[in-house]
This record gives sequence, structure tokens and C-alpha cells, in this order.
Amino acid sequence: MKIAYYSQNSFSDVDLSLLMSLKKYADVYYIIPLRKGRLKGTAINIKQQYGKTGLFKASVYPELAKFAHLIDLDKMYVLNCCSKSGFSLKHLWVNILFFKFLLKNKFDIIQMTMFPCYFEFLLYFLRQKIVLTVHDPLPHSSDISFINHLYRKLAFGLIPNLIILNKAQKKKFVQRYHLEKKNIFESRLSCYTYLRMYDKISSDNVNARYILFYGRITSYKGLDYLFPAMKEVHKIIPDVKLIVAGKGNFHFDISEYQDKTYIEIRNYFIDDKELAILIQNSLFVVCPYIDATQSGVIMSAYAFCKPVIATNVGGLPEMVLHNKFGLIIPSKNVDRLKDAIIELLGDEKRLAKFKENINHEYFTGKYSWDNIARELLNIYQQILPTQK
Repeated sequence: MKIAYYSQNSFSDVDLSLLMSLKKYADVYYIIPLRKGRLKGTAINIKQQYGKTGLFKASVYPELAKFAHLIDLDKMYVLNCCSKSGFSLKHLWVNILFFKFLLKNKFDIIQMTMFPCYFEFLLYFLRQKIVLTVHDPLPHSSDISFINHLYRKLAFGLIPNLIILNKAQKKKFVQRYHLEKKNIFESRLSCYTYLRMYDKISSDNVNARYILFYGRITSYKGLDYLFPAMKEVHKIIPDVKLIVAGKGNFHFDISEYQDKTYIEIRNYFIDDKELAILIQNSLFVVCPYIDATQSGVIMSAYAFCKPVIATNVGGLPEMVLHNKFGLIIPSKNVDRLKDAIIELLGDEKRLAKFKENINHEYFTGKYSWDNIARELLNIYQQILPTQK
């Protein structure tokens, strides 16, 4: 089976981890778009854009060479657009080149992880071959906009085959977008194993024991509940600190916490190397979200078998099975969050058991990428006979 896997670099942490397994079972080509001003993603971050607009092999970007042990770089391509505007002639040209590339190579499946926008609408002519993975079946409260809603409606209306990554939101997703007659398949995320390329690094510039919050700083992440919870934790366990690592704007006043020794704020873009160091040396990870779909943060934590405290929102309970991989608690509850942190800090045997469970289930068991890749192939096989 020949697959074109088209995804933006903001999902490269998922994609690289999945493609390591998927390439064992299919002929996979990996294509990412890079537009001027949009060069930073998750795993893939480009310092300086290649100076020509077009469709190029990965070799034009030296930053991609380090992923050669994960994917076949000869089958990785970059849609390189030297323009910020999605409506520019350069953007039109690069999408025409991509459309011709898809036709020439006669792919059986075009796997996408994003909604077509601007001149990517050309892809709708090939929609019978498209499988769209919907990372956020219901948009986050901080991501709701008219244009986002428009792209979603068009994609869900025109693309016949959709994949969602959690079961909890499927019913609301179907109802909101009137998708009763669509093929909606279920899949899941596994741990972001690409981060293991940094697993030999074992030190950081902090001397204290710490728990970790990381990821984009935004209002739905629940930091306004985590900070006061940590204030109470400090009164009982003063030798443990919280590290908050990620770029973004705080939607509440953090001045009370900025000079506290038990909270360290790293408010900047965290690259993979620093992230790997932070996770490896943490005690566990905290995700006090007030809404969610699924979480790449949790999957990054699991890459190093770190347990997680998460809230009972979206698909998080499917990822953090309570008392197996961590703890699930109510959202917007400072006291319960404080109690859960203290509970895990005081139970090393339980933490060790959670780590053992994560290692077993996410690296070789039910939740492994290898198992997910085989399930995806089964989905594709179901779709192929219906293509016209």
C-alpha cells in the first residue's frame, strides 16, 4: 500500500513516532508544508528557510538529517513556500506542485492531520483517497474562531473518511457536525518515542526534586488552579518544586508566584533536548486542564515512563487510566489537585508501579505504535474497496 502522509510540523512529534512503525507495513511518503514565519513546530524546527519556493526533498534542510534513523529521508518532502500569505501566488504554485506530485505517484491513501485551507482546497479533488485524522474533534475553548469553524465544516462535509483519537468526544462530534453518515474510525495516540533520541541525557540545571507542567501556556491548561495548589503542597512538602515550561501568555496575575522558590517559570519555547531533560528528571507530570481532547504532553511524558496527574476532561481519562498510569481528578479543583500531588509524592512504590505499567502497555502492549500502525492499515484496507 502506498501512502502520502501530509501533516504540519506542529504535529511532527506524533508523526515521527507513528511513522517509525507505519513504514514497516506500507510504502509511506512524509510531506510537510513550511511557510515563511511558520518554521517552528514540535519535533521539527527550522532555523532558516530554504530560499526557493517549491516541492523539495528533506535534504534541503540539514535540521532534518537527525531523523534519518526514524524515517526514510528519501521519501520525505517539504512544501516550501517563501511567503507568509496563504493567498500568495507562491502558495498557489507550491500547492499545484503538490497536487501534481500526488497524481504522478498514484497513492492509494492520502493521510492528512489538518484541514485544507487557502489553496490546499485543490486536495478536495482527491477526497475519496483522503483520510483525515481530527486531533481536536471539539475545538479548545481558546481556539474557537469563525475561520477555524469554516475550515472544519468544509473538511467534515467533503472528506468521507475521518479518524478521531478519543472515544469520549465521538458522540458530541457527530452531533455538532451532523456526521451520521460519515465513516468515523477510532484510533489513539501512543508515547512520543522520537524523544528517546535524547534518552542518554540525565542532568538539568535544577538541584531540587520537581514535578513538571509543560506545553503551550493558554487559558484552558488550568495553571490558575495548579499555582495555588502548589502553594499548599509547599507548606507540607517544602523540598519539592514545580517547573512550568512553555511559551505563552498567562491569563491571570502570576506576580504572587514569580519570586517563590517552589515555582520555576520557563516562559519560552522549549526545544526537544530541553524537554527530554525536564521530563527525564521530573518525578511526574501534571496536566490540570479545564478542557481537552487528547494530550501530546501526556504522550511525551510516557516516552520516559513518567506518570501523570490529569483532569477528567475530554479523552484524558482514556490516556491516563486511573491508578494504572497515574491519577485522574476533577477539573477546577485546587484541593483535589493538591491532594493528588501530595499523594503521589508520598508513595514511591506506587509511582514505580505506574512507570512499569506505562513501559509495558505503551512500548510493547495494546497502546504501542506498532499496534496502532496495524490498526491504521486495517482502516485503510476498509476504505480502498470503496474508492472510485
